[in-house]
Amino acid sequence: MKSFYKTLEISTDQNNLLELESRLTDYVEDLDFFHVTDLTDQCRDWVAESGVKNGFITVQVLHTTCVISINELDEPCLLGDINLKLRETVPKDQPYLHNGPIRYKNLCADDKKCDRNGDAHVKAFLFGVPAQTLIVREGKPAFGQWQRICLIDFDGPRKRQVAIQVIGE
Repeated sequence: MKSFYKTLEISTDQNNLLELESRLTDYVEDLDFFHVTDLTDQCRDWVAESGVKNGFITVQVLHTTCVISINELDEPCLLGDINLKLRETVPKDQPYLHNGPIRYKNLCADDKKCDRNGDAHVKAFLFGVPAQTLIVREGKPAFGQWQRICLIDFDGPRKRQVAIQVIGE
C-alpha cells in the first residue's frame, strides 16, 4: 500500500468569473465573492507523482469558507448561474449573527475580515463539501466526460491551503 500526501497554497481573488469569461460582465456584481480554481490537471499530476495505479485521491480544502466541488466547472455560464443563485439565496449585505455584536467565539484579532464573512460560511455550509474523493484506476483519477474538480472560495482574496492524499497500490 502506498500513501502520498502534500499541501499547496492557492491565492484567490474576490471573484474571477470575468477572467474566465468576459461576457459575464452583466452578471457579476461588486459584492459577489466567488473564486474558482480548477485543480483537475493538478489532480492528474498528483496521482502520477504518487505512483499509485489503483486506489483513491482525496482533495481537501483546509478552510471553512471554501469547498471542493466536482461538476462541469469549466463552463463559465454554469459558474455564472451558480454565482447568481448564491447571491440570491445568501446575499453578502444581509445581517448575519456571525458578523454581529453578540458573537464572542473564534474572533480574529489579526484579520477583521473573517469577523464579517457570515455569508461565506453559510454558502460553504450549503455546499457542504470541504473534500472530494476520486477513484484512481490505472494510474489516473476517474472523471466523467465533463467533470472537473475545483476549489471554490466564497471569501477571497485569501491564501488557501489544499491538502491531497493518494492511497493505493
